[in-house]
Formats: sequence, structure tokens, C-alpha cells
Amino acid sequence: MNKKEYLFKSKKKKFKGILITQKAFKKILDIFKKNNIKKIKINIKKSGCAGFKYIFEKYIKKKKTDIVFFKKNINIIVSKKKIHLIDGIKIDYIKKKFKTIFKFFHKKIQNTCGCGESFKIKNS
Repeated sequence: MNKKEYLFKSKKKKFKGILITQKAFKKILDIFKKNNIKKIKINIKKSGCAGFKYIFEKYIKKKKTDIVFFKKNINIIVSKKKIHLIDGIKIDYIKKKFKTIFKFFHKKIQNTCGCGESFKIKNS
């Protein structure tokens, strides 16, 4: 099944962008409406049994090193330090029996844990 996807691009042409499925896009819009925001930050933190986890954070203050990806008046912010782990990512929103989660797919992800929420990072 071919899902509709949205490509968020940066003004800096060297980046691939952030690909978001229609389900994830709708959920992000819902989060924006509920919280009256137009910007969100994607970050990575140490977590879980495999080591790391992607997270969405409330975007508070602009920094010079922030990179902005945008589509339809929505901005996704990424720290320059983390760009190599986020640029080119695909984000989906998945509903399972009793759980709904954002699922992140990136070429640098390896060895996800059993629950699929944390991962190890390739050393390439």
C-alpha cells in the first residue's frame, strides 16, 4: 500500500530532509493544535535497553546552531549536533493493539530492542 508522505525540507540544500507519513503528519498537526504551537524539536536521548531513543520536544528558544525543516507552516527543528542522526529520517505513526507510537526509520539505526522503542547507532 502506497501511503502519502510529506517531505520537510531545509533552506540548506545539502540536507535530505525529513519524510513524514500522512498518519504521522496528522498526529503532529493534532499535537500542534492541542498545544497551540507551530514548531517542534526532534532530539535523541539515551534510553531503553538498546541505548538511544528519538523524542519530540517542545521547542522553546532558537539557537544559531538549529536547523529548521518546514512544510505547510509547520517547522521541525534539529540541533546541528544531532543532524547526522536525523537528516534523512522517516517518521510514521503506528497503532498497535493497545499502543500508539511514532516510529522512526534511519540508516544509522541498528539493533532495536524487543519493544522497538530504543536502538543502537551505527558507527559509520
